[in-house]
Amino acid sequence: MNKKIIYYLPILLLLSGTVCYAQKIKSEDISYFVNRLPAASLDRSVKNYQVTVEAAYEARNQEALKAYEKEKRDALQKYNAEMAAYPALVKTAEDNYAKELAEYNKKSLGKKILEKSLDGGQKPVKQLPVHPYLAMVDRPALQSSYDYSALANTYINLEGYQNDPQHALKIAVVLYGFDHTAPRTMDEQSSTVSLGGSNNGVGKSTYYHTEFSYRHPMTVKVATPDGKEIMNVTPPELNSYKIYKSAATDRATRINSELLIKTSEEKVLQENLKFINNMLNDQFGYSKVKRMATLYYIKNGDEAYADLTTAFNEASSGLLMMQQDPTGGKTHLDKACSLWKTALDQADISNKKARINKDIAIAVSFDLLESYYASGNATAGQSVLDKLNTYSLSSSERKTKYDYDVLFAELKTRSTN
Repeated sequence: MNKKIIYYLPILLLLSGTVCYAQKIKSEDISYFVNRLPAASLDRSVKNYQVTVEAAYEARNQEALKAYEKEKRDALQKYNAEMAAYPALVKTAEDNYAKELAEYNKKSLGKKILEKSLDGGQKPVKQLPVHPYLAMVDRPALQSSYDYSALANTYINLEGYQNDPQHALKIAVVLYGFDHTAPRTMDEQSSTVSLGGSNNGVGKSTYYHTEFSYRHPMTVKVATPDGKEIMNVTPPELNSYKIYKSAATDRATRINSELLIKTSEEKVLQENLKFINNMLNDQFGYSKVKRMATLYYIKNGDEAYADLTTAFNEASSGLLMMQQDPTGGKTHLDKACSLWKTALDQADISNKKARINKDIAIAVSFDLLESYYASGNATAGQSVLDKLNTYSLSSSERKTKYDYDVLFAELKTRSTN
């Protein structure tokens, strides 16, 4: 018995001096909102904005309406003048008829017959003048008018600012109108295959759809409170023609072109104003951007990774708080980052059995990157990225790192503006 104890003692001593960490890296997705900084360089003392929407075509609409009203007045004036002269014309016609009839009645029957045979002479016919009529004037086709103040307040909202004219960014959106071709019905052939019965084989079917081209160009101008213009652009996305194409049917249907164009115009107007609102917020706003983050933690039965568990919980709370309570959220993130940085200082990436081995070090690095991005710390984030450049990464890890490279490059640009 004693010999057996002595024999196994070195092995027991060896095992007691070895610490094994059974690590299992897990991840959890967390949806949160981050306040993105403006892309454009701007005086941060400006806290207000004022927006106007105007239509460049309203002047043309007014000119067309003036011409239309004048044409109607001219037509009415002509009609009234002709109506005033009409009774005299009728009397003249009746007098001429009575005179001609009296002369005709004086002729003998033989003379009447002779004149008719020689030159087709006929009994006089009363020729009354054409009754005057009021000419119809077609109303011109006008671009749609809107409540432009309502459009501005509904669709343009510069996040992080107050809609107030005092010391405000001046935003002007100019509409150029809905430009479109006439809707038309198009047909196209499609091969069909029938199996069984007398119609077995390949055939052709005709399908119909409605199609037209359209665009609704708009220009955006932005000026500082002192009047300096800092943006004047007509987005090419709004200036290029697009094609509307309805769903295909197996029979041609009558198109209500007026309703189709009106419905499409309303939809495109709203879409384009939303596009402009997004563009303005990207350049000048402190936009609330939704982000799906992945945080990593260690699933382990003992307390060996209590620090990383605490860091994960602190970061989860911090990310969720960032939108409603940025200060409180950042406090939680700072606690998590402190724990993660300490853990990274202990990393031994060449030892798979180390508490903080290479796999855990990479996971912790990604956790740090997410937290630094959420709190807007571009410098600290770049330091972590530089460290990751010294690691041998898998293809999926390289893809994740690349995504963070892009995020922090943009964050750095926006932070220095």
